[in-house]
Amino acid sequence: MFKYLRVQIVHPCQAKCAWCSTHFKNPRFSTLHKSGEAEEYHDLYREVAAKYKPEEIFVSGGEPLLYPGIDQFLRDLAEHTEKIHIFTSYQFNEKTMERFAAMDLPREKIVLNHTPIYFEPENWHKLTHGFPFETYLHNVRLAVKVPILKRFKFIINHSGFVEEIARFQKLVDPDETCEISLKMMNDQGDGIGVETMQNTAVRVRERLGDLDAVLEKAGWSNRPRPQTSADLMRPVIESGDVTKCIYRDEPLELRLSFYRGGEEDGKKILKYRYCPYFPADFGHKFHLGKDSIEKLGKNFVKGPFRDHCQGCRMLHYCDAADRPKKIEKKKVSL
Repeated sequence: MFKYLRVQIVHPCQAKCAWCSTHFKNPRFSTLHKSGEAEEYHDLYREVAAKYKPEEIFVSGGEPLLYPGIDQFLRDLAEHTEKIHIFTSYQFNEKTMERFAAMDLPREKIVLNHTPIYFEPENWHKLTHGFPFETYLHNVRLAVKVPILKRFKFIINHSGFVEEIARFQKLVDPDETCEISLKMMNDQGDGIGVETMQNTAVRVRERLGDLDAVLEKAGWSNRPRPQTSADLMRPVIESGDVTKCIYRDEPLELRLSFYRGGEEDGKKILKYRYCPYFPADFGHKFHLGKDSIEKLGKNFVKGPFRDHCQGCRMLHYCDAADRPKKIEKKKVSL
């Protein structure tokens, strides 16, 4: 039913990136991992993949490459999908990257995803609370040598976008297994990133007009740019009309993320959404051991999530005058 499935590994990361709020879940992730209860979430992900058989699965964290069972988890998912994207920060010791490179994996289905931030030491150290740039760069170089696809997602909000890609090519020397995609900054919750989104809105709208030309100007001539949500959300950003959002009309994506667990009441809850750009504070709740997987598909058809589209995070990129005052409800049948 769903073309894309995104799941969150319940295992702590070592990064404390200024642009990300996920590391605040680390204490809970650590508790659940030590007790073994984290596997209940991971088993649910396996069941959802088997049920909906998405074309592509996206695995975030925490830090997936630090999860001890990542190899078996990826092999299990590979039975139900054509491609698996793994999001990694590359912020770990060199042995972690070497361990991943030696794993027995369905390499033809694996894509390592990463978002470089400025790709120069001074800004990197500030935004990662001091993680050694040299270690990070070494891990990226090691990844390039692994015979799987690597996708580096550069942020089009940045004024020095062209220079970032030039530095990346000079320092990493990417080969034919590397591709570049383009993304926009998103509100990470609690307003993280919103001011920058609004301040760079004009630049983003200009660059969205021809992303291929933007990348060509930056000097990238390796693999073609893959389509991303930046392409899919262009009609909404240019018009301010959220009814043009493809995520409303098609079961394009199911996103599952950790919400609760490891507490005295024993409740284990996931939050699920059907779009990357729902309001940061919104999400349906799925109770492990109580709710049926069928609920995930039925709620897309029922459509209550569409009532929240006026809070779409991509509207930060629109002129205020373009934002819709009222959204007409639309019944979806599949």
